Amino acid sequence: MSNISGKMDDVMLENGRRKIARECRGKLKQLKKLSDKQSAVILKDYLPKFQLTLTKEHLAKCPANMWLNYYVMKLDKEINNEPN
Repeated sequence: MSNISGKMDDVMLENGRRKIARECRGKLKQLKKLSDKQSAVILKDYLPKFQLTLTKEHLAKCPANMWLNYYVMKLDKEINNEPN
C-alpha cells in the first residue's frame, strides 16, 4: 500500500509543478515584448510556490530556479507541438 501512496505523491507533485509552470508561462506570454529582466521577475514570483513541489533529488541536481525554467520551456514546446 505504501508503494502506491508513494507513486500517487510523485504524480501529485509532478502535476503541481506543471500547473505552476503553466501559470508562469501564461504570465510570460501576456507580455508583448519580454526582456530578461521582466522574465526574471516573473519567474522569481512563482519560485517560492514551485520550490514546495521539488524533492531532495531535484534540488541535488539543479537549483529550483533552473527547474522552473526547464518546466516552463518544456510546456511551451508541448503546447507549440515542437519535438523535444
